[in-house]
Amino acid sequence: MPTLQVAEASNAAFSPTYIPIAVFAGGTSGVGQAMAEAFARQTNGLAHIILIGRNAEVAQTILASFPKPAPSEGDGWAHEFVQCEATSMKAVRAVCAALRTRLERINFLVLTASGPKANSMVECGETPEGLDNHLAMRYTSPELDTSTSRVTCTQKSYSPLLARAREYGQPAHVMTILGAGLGFKIPSDDLGLAAARAGTVKMLQGAVISTAAMKGMMRGAAYNDGLVAWFAAQHPDIAFTHIYPGQVATAGKLFYPGWLLTPLAWIVGYLRHVIPQDECAQYMLHALLDAEHGVFIRDNHGDVLSSHVFPPDHQARFADDSRVGFLDGVPMKGYGGSDATVAGLIDYTERALSTI
Repeated sequence: MPTLQVAEASNAAFSPTYIPIAVFAGGTSGVGQAMAEAFARQTNGLAHIILIGRNAEVAQTILASFPKPAPSEGDGWAHEFVQCEATSMKAVRAVCAALRTRLERINFLVLTASGPKANSMVECGETPEGLDNHLAMRYTSPELDTSTSRVTCTQKSYSPLLARAREYGQPAHVMTILGAGLGFKIPSDDLGLAAARAGTVKMLQGAVISTAAMKGMMRGAAYNDGLVAWFAAQHPDIAFTHIYPGQVATAGKLFYPGWLLTPLAWIVGYLRHVIPQDECAQYMLHALLDAEHGVFIRDNHGDVLSSHVFPPDHQARFADDSRVGFLDGVPMKGYGGSDATVAGLIDYTERALSTI
């Protein structure tokens, strides 16, 4: 486990000879904001940094704080904001398409977008497009046919730009920040949680807890395991990471992405393990700058729990193995998928998004 000092020293060694292009979806608050700020400082502003989020006013304040390179340091850098409601697949597609037409490449794509409904243990329901509230933000909003929210941002929209970075001999890394290493299983039925939402809420230590909301939180983490595994299989030359941020104090609030199974766990965790968002960002950035290609499951300090690089013939047997915790025949610590359930998840996702 690297110390904070080791992570900071590793980040400080990043000194690219090119202008890196980094996209932070969810970059206007929390860990995403802190990562973008740390990246801007590390590059002395000599980077093309794109923040994607809801709040334009907040974004402009963040962008104004970035270091601005001197004219003698060259051009090609830019700091910009793109507004997007990430629970809407149509909005995500539009943003992805627009960026695809004007960007030459992408080196780093960081997915941290969240929202009140995505973190609620009480509220559950559907978006106007018929997707589960929790999954729309934590999983579907990235999209398979254009890059779902995290699926949509990765496949057809951004993968060619990432591939081009690799062609130039530059890093290409997609990082989704949610619940890596927790080993939640990918189910084989009710993948969209329609049956769960039709059920009832339960009482837990005097609080009303929605079973569907809790399932949405846990499945969001499991589905992100499947997401990075699938994309790494399709693009063996690109790095795909699912990482756990831990319990993070963001803007004076506790960010604990869905694992508050009881209020008691929340209180104990808050007292013992919470770190500031800027500190978390150093660990996340350390992991972002530390991968060549393949799939990675990482903990809250950026340590690799498990990883795998796919061989050329991987697609022929991707759906054949039903062993949980195995990927392409390799045991993966902290990984909750199996080749069969990941294939089922991708099939469900493609069908769900095809109607939007």
